[in-house]
Amino acid sequence: MSKNILLVLLYIIVLLALGCDNVYYDEHLKMEVQQLDSDLENRWSTTGVVVSSITPNGPAEKANLVEGELISYVIGEYPIQNANGFNKAVKKAMENDNNMLLYLKDKEPIRIATRKMGDKVGLEVENVDTVRIKTIMSGTPAANTGIIQVGDIVEKIVDERKIQGLDDYKKSVNEFAELNATLTFRTTELIGVKIAAVTALGNLGDVRAVDALIDILKNTRELALRKAAARSIERLVALSELNPLFQQFQEQDLNQLTANTLDSEQLASAEILGLLLVDAKANTATLEAPFGIQFRHRSEALHQKVNEGRLVELAQQYIQKVYEPEQEIRRACLSIIANLKPVSAIDPLVQVLRDEDEIPGIRFQAGLGLSRIGTSAIDALIAAFNEADSTAQDIAASALGNIGGTQTRDFLINALETTSNPATQLTLVDAIAKIGDEPSLSALERQRLRFQGDNSAIRIFLDEVFSSLTTSSE
Repeated sequence: MSKNILLVLLYIIVLLALGCDNVYYDEHLKMEVQQLDSDLENRWSTTGVVVSSITPNGPAEKANLVEGELISYVIGEYPIQNANGFNKAVKKAMENDNNMLLYLKDKEPIRIATRKMGDKVGLEVENVDTVRIKTIMSGTPAANTGIIQVGDIVEKIVDERKIQGLDDYKKSVNEFAELNATLTFRTTELIGVKIAAVTALGNLGDVRAVDALIDILKNTRELALRKAAARSIERLVALSELNPLFQQFQEQDLNQLTANTLDSEQLASAEILGLLLVDAKANTATLEAPFGIQFRHRSEALHQKVNEGRLVELAQQYIQKVYEPEQEIRRACLSIIANLKPVSAIDPLVQVLRDEDEIPGIRFQAGLGLSRIGTSAIDALIAAFNEADSTAQDIAASALGNIGGTQTRDFLINALETTSNPATQLTLVDAIAKIGDEPSLSALERQRLRFQGDNSAIRIFLDEVFSSLTTSSE
């Protein structure tokens, strides 16, 4: 999605949040501004006024303001042509917030602040060929700067006014206009609104959001937006996996179906995602309005888009710490891979799993992704168990237990019978118990006999696991 499309989306959301009240047309700048409502202020600690429309070729457009920007400061530069003008500018700048910026020739801007209204800044000037500092009063803020000297030439005074709302904006702009001050603005991006917009793209379940979110993740510098984009892509992938379920609603052109005729796991996922409501007593699954009902029309297109390959390539790249330093984004991309289960992701996942400098939670996610890929990942997991550190061993063993099958079972049993690391033994017991077939039970029983009379953690765990398995098989 292009930057312009994102800006349009954000602007629409801003206008929806603002409503139509508290609108002010600024005749001086030829633009309309609106008050932020209390919801935006409270949710994102945001203050100011939003530019809602700009007259073409007017002062606002020439000042490079754009619709949707938040004006957080109005800044006036007072022209200093004589001592009287200096005194007026100081008085006006200090009466608002007790501070001002003083610009002296050949020096960096100096911020001068007083403790309370009415305190003296401590400067007197005189008119020579220019406006020069004549006197610096001891013990005043001007003297305390240690920078200002008698004879310094005053170039300008800058009054920065923080805009809390529409009244502040009106007062500041009108006062600056009366004093012929040159206006500039400090604008703030509505990052909270942008995050809400990016999150909304994920919640819509619309195929058009995929490329837009990929673009934000790859090309936006703001970390908060990139993280929101990664989470939204993760959600879209999760939604796309529910396509078989929603196609049943679509094919029958109904918003309610008999619950026990549908896949129970997909029903549970759809309910968690807020797409439908399951009534066990009535044995019904009903699509939630409006999102669930809309999604049955969108699910097939989203499923095709998500599975066309671009997301797999992106996720495989962004799970690498050397490429993506933000762990939340890496985690989201690992979740994407776990849902899509591409065989091409085995090597990148193993690389993450084996990375001893990676955080354990991320390494665990990589192991989960390999277990979701299934039998194609068995050899890579066995190699990781045999060659990597103890953390990778534990994760690989658990993943192999999730995959199951004869090959993994035999490997895990052999590993349990030959390893001496207590922590690894516990992981192997749990992995073998997940498989739970007769050879697995026999292997666990042999280990119980091996640790007969031992009060170690492995013996206690074996007793608990074996008891649980034998009870469930009866």
